[in-house]
Amino acid sequence: MTGTMKCIVKAAAGPGNLELQTKAIPTPKAGEVLAKVHLAAICGTDIHIKNWAPFAQQRMNPPSIIGHEFVGEVVEVGQGVDPSMIGKLISAETHGACHKCAMCLDGKPHLCLNTRAFGVHYDGCFAEYAPVPAENAMICNPNVAEQNNAILEPLGTVVQAATKVAAAGKNVAITGCGPMGLMAVAVLKKMGARKVLCAEVNAYRAEAAMKMGADRVLNPMECDIIAEMRKECADVGPDIVIECSGSAAAIQAATSYVCPGGEMVQVALPSREIPIDFTNVFYRGINMYGVSGREMYHTWKVMFGMLDAGLDCSGCISHVLPMEEFEKGFDLMESGKGLKVLLRP
Repeated sequence: MTGTMKCIVKAAAGPGNLELQTKAIPTPKAGEVLAKVHLAAICGTDIHIKNWAPFAQQRMNPPSIIGHEFVGEVVEVGQGVDPSMIGKLISAETHGACHKCAMCLDGKPHLCLNTRAFGVHYDGCFAEYAPVPAENAMICNPNVAEQNNAILEPLGTVVQAATKVAAAGKNVAITGCGPMGLMAVAVLKKMGARKVLCAEVNAYRAEAAMKMGADRVLNPMECDIIAEMRKECADVGPDIVIECSGSAAAIQAATSYVCPGGEMVQVALPSREIPIDFTNVFYRGINMYGVSGREMYHTWKVMFGMLDAGLDCSGCISHVLPMEEFEKGFDLMESGKGLKVLLRP
């Protein structure tokens, strides 16, 4: 394809420096597809990039196009890619594996030692067109609502978190009801959790959690969260905690109220190191898991199956804005006045 496109660029290192620019439409390289982006979603990672958090400083080399969550249509393919991909609706697995390191050769490419991330290490999808490695192009079900297909990448992270544990019939606590936490509510209910309890200080997000199926939402600023979580679960605490806040206080409290022998899955990325009383964790037999992205590509299979079975996470989407209004979208999410915000090129 020829011509130009609009895109959102991290123009330089440092806080801010996001610009709407015009660039040439990229040509897909060998092994790539070119997608016309229909919808792209702002992620917490994009906020870290905007604010130039340590995560971004250690991984990025601006200028580059940001964004990694999207749904779009393949309009062109590079050399070596099956031309039947043209016209397919896709999202993307955003972690690129080297297929050569010890973890890849051990069948764990999602833990690749040389991972390169779409929209972080190389140009992403906050653009009218985005090239994607063909092996990372995940074909979507066009019968699933477009807004749901636009958030498959973060949903996959939640699905991996939920499948780290056996949630059916168990009491589950979810800390933080931002978009990831809200998706976790829907996923855990779909997986048969007995009771889903949420911890959230923002009333807007708390209301959204109830609408998405939470049994109760507790405000840690208004109650003794440790005592209330235990009280809700036969005085022993929830069996499982899915941590979606990244808050030091929330993580520390969860290690105390999760039941003995319980499990914690860390989904959110804390902005700094967090001290944890591991003596408490050790003697109470708590199992802790870290989740970064999706198991390639098993999680996608599970997620597509859940969507085909009726999983609907669109309740976590609060705004769909023109891409030109990206600054408003970031402000809505950072201020807590928006949930998941989608941009339409």
